[in-house]
Amino acid sequence: MKKIRWFTEKFSPYEAHSHAYTKVIKRKKTKFQELLILDTLSFGRCLILDGEIQSALKDEKIYHEILVHPAMGYFGKPSSVLILGGGEGATLREVLRWRTVKRVTMVDIDRETVEFCKKYLKQWHQNSFYDRRVNLVFEDARNFLKNSTEKWDVIIMDLPCPLEGGPAYKLYAIEYIKELNSHLNKGGVFVSQAGGASITEWHFHLAFYATLKKVFKNVISYNIFVPSFDLPWAFLLAYNGLKKSRQKVFSNIKRNTKGRFYCINKEILESLGANPEYFQQALEKSRKIITMKKPVFYFK
Repeated sequence: MKKIRWFTEKFSPYEAHSHAYTKVIKRKKTKFQELLILDTLSFGRCLILDGEIQSALKDEKIYHEILVHPAMGYFGKPSSVLILGGGEGATLREVLRWRTVKRVTMVDIDRETVEFCKKYLKQWHQNSFYDRRVNLVFEDARNFLKNSTEKWDVIIMDLPCPLEGGPAYKLYAIEYIKELNSHLNKGGVFVSQAGGASITEWHFHLAFYATLKKVFKNVISYNIFVPSFDLPWAFLLAYNGLKKSRQKVFSNIKRNTKGRFYCINKEILESLGANPEYFQQALEKSRKIITMKKPVFYFK
């Protein structure tokens, strides 16, 4: 029998979740972050960055489908997409399921991490990096947008939570969000992962929601339980156009994508943005007291 060891992810100074694993696939300190790829007993292979599980083989489709497809469906027939982060290539994989997509730019600061993901996480990316529609750029996302004149139909931010000193912590501040908004085409849609949605984890989500409300006309907070994260995970979708029916969004997804979904269905789309009362009240209060002129750091 293989020797069992334990990896412990700290949620806060008072909470932790331990995972039994049998093998270390890769451990490396890159220029930007601590990378760890483990084979765990509960969730299969896992990508871990700076001590936080980013993606697990058994349930990564839940996270990546719910991140990508609602935003694409809100636009309707997106032809151009910008992905910021997304090193393992699964966000890219989901975007490329859209028949309407003609070009995708993926920007990641950490070339080493992406190369390790190409090699060790093939079930995630499924060779999406080599699709002719893809332009892969290794650069800081802020510098890339500052120096770019391009615009996109959909911008997807699949970056780690803002750990102080980490590669992504400045990318959630309001100045950056304004710059990002200027790179959306008319009717364009922005979506981002937005941290944990539990009452002990939601301070970052609330701050990010308040920040987006300063820039976008419509902001939708939604979440779904991701088992390997051990809590509901939150997302924020933002746009400046007219409000759209969930039925139309689901129709757009079904009509313009290929392959079967693991997570997305009509019921999930209809419930998008339906939050418990305590959560909704927290979102409303956050608009009055919080704006991320400076990043709100995630507990680690």
